[in-house]
Amino acid sequence: MNSIDQMTLYIDEKKIKDIDDCDAVIDVRSPREFNEDHIIGSVNLPVLKNNEHETVGTIYKNTSPFEAKKIGARLVSLNIASHLQTFFRDKKKSFKPLFYCARGGQRSNSFATICASIGWKCAILGGGYKTYRKSVIREIKQFSRACTLIVISGKTGNGKTEILSHISSLGGNIIDLEGLASHRGSMLGGFPGTEQPKQKFFETLLVNRMRKLDLSKPVFVEAESSKIGNVNIPAELFKKMHHSKCIVVENSRQNRASFLVARYSNVFEDESVVGRFFEFLASRHPTDVSERAKCLFSSKDWSALASHLLYYHYDPSYERSMGLKDRTILLHAKCNGNVENTARDLACDIISKYG
Repeated sequence: MNSIDQMTLYIDEKKIKDIDDCDAVIDVRSPREFNEDHIIGSVNLPVLKNNEHETVGTIYKNTSPFEAKKIGARLVSLNIASHLQTFFRDKKKSFKPLFYCARGGQRSNSFATICASIGWKCAILGGGYKTYRKSVIREIKQFSRACTLIVISGKTGNGKTEILSHISSLGGNIIDLEGLASHRGSMLGGFPGTEQPKQKFFETLLVNRMRKLDLSKPVFVEAESSKIGNVNIPAELFKKMHHSKCIVVENSRQNRASFLVARYSNVFEDESVVGRFFEFLASRHPTDVSERAKCLFSSKDWSALASHLLYYHYDPSYERSMGLKDRTILLHAKCNGNVENTARDLACDIISKYG
């Protein structure tokens, strides 16, 4: 057996279920590919940077596979050398990394082979990211068929997200779709200073959450439209939500307006969000509705503005959407008081009855 054969003995091919056996999961794809989606907890050590990946791919398709491989090998070697000087610098011989690329091919094998020749016990993910992505799609479908969902519904400002949070703290099963999507699920916009995940990574985050749930108990989710900001709820899960039993939360418009002012005060200070919102209002409602909203905003009468938006936009939108739903209502939770307080009390009641 020659020296090259001996090196390959240190490179194992692992399945997705076995990746936790490794000390680190290393995504060797370009930063752009990594940003699109990646295995949670993996570290991005690209063997080709964004522009390098594009250049090599273009040469491979349009000029010569041989020339592309020659240029690629030089760039890969330089990038791997950099990672050896940084990430791998203090790693002991017992360190066990797992590498993956798009399909478990040249990029991951190149990195793994060099590291194996040094003496680390390396592995690659069979089929690479493509196999991982298929598993995510499969798990979403399986979960959607197997789970029992209870949808927390109600008009805007009823504290549905807060109810979910309290249910979770009491040991209940929840999926916070807005939290995973880093978006409030309405024209109120995204979370301050937080970028929304790409569609595929949103689904990866969703599956990661699904794996932690006890399917012998109901799973609580907040009622959502099919799209949360820039990401879509997977079709199988949204269909399940659409036909699941629900709990309808009700409170006065005044209490809901007060809650929105307290909860989303930062939104009123974000001119970009406010500007988009007024444009949206003008496209959907008579001129007097959007002009009145602008007047209340200019005078900083936040409570009146919130009540105005609830009356003319959010409440009618909710009523239209409920008319299209085919759900059995488990509970009409009629609240009359501070939304924060009623959210906590209602969560306790929901857990005692259905959790």
